[in-house]
Amino acid sequence: MELKATFGILSAFFTFAGLVPYFLEISKREIYPHNLSWLGWAFITFVGGMAMLADGGKWSVVILFANSLSCILVVCYSIYKKVGVWSTTIYDYLFFGLGVLGVILWQTFDMPLIAVVCSVVADFSFGLPTIIKAYKNPKSELPLAWLSCSIAGLLSLFALQSFVVGEFLYPLYLFIFDTVVFLIALIGGYMKMIKTK
Repeated sequence: MELKATFGILSAFFTFAGLVPYFLEISKREIYPHNLSWLGWAFITFVGGMAMLADGGKWSVVILFANSLSCILVVCYSIYKKVGVWSTTIYDYLFFGLGVLGVILWQTFDMPLIAVVCSVVADFSFGLPTIIKAYKNPKSELPLAWLSCSIAGLLSLFALQSFVVGEFLYPLYLFIFDTVVFLIALIGGYMKMIKTK
């Protein structure tokens, strides 16, 4: 098996490995996923994976399809356990709307750089409600799960066929975003723990 394929498979493994403790915490009603974020991520990573496949991407695409499936599973399970957050603030819907607009613009432009930038903006817009929620309540997210996703993002960078922007930028963004949420949940949870002592 070629090395890039190994990195692609490992990135998918870490994506799903992070789901195991995440699902356990959902089951115990210890964390509260923001379902608008997870639905948006499922949508954009699936569309992104299809676009990267059409553009010649191979093993680096594995993480996008793994992300898409894992996001759908999180939404379904959090609905089943009645812990999913369905915020109704104008900001949550604004961010979700920006995410949808980003996907539309991404699919409209025929220029790879603009399309990839639009996809990153869309993904970030979907993710903002989760960042805000994690900042306000760090214990609503599980650092271990986000660390696992961050490792998956890093590994997916080594699965790239080439370092052209169309293939490189989105996996790099996923690595950075997951790392940021990991740090917010970890540091915020630690600070809250110190304050309660």
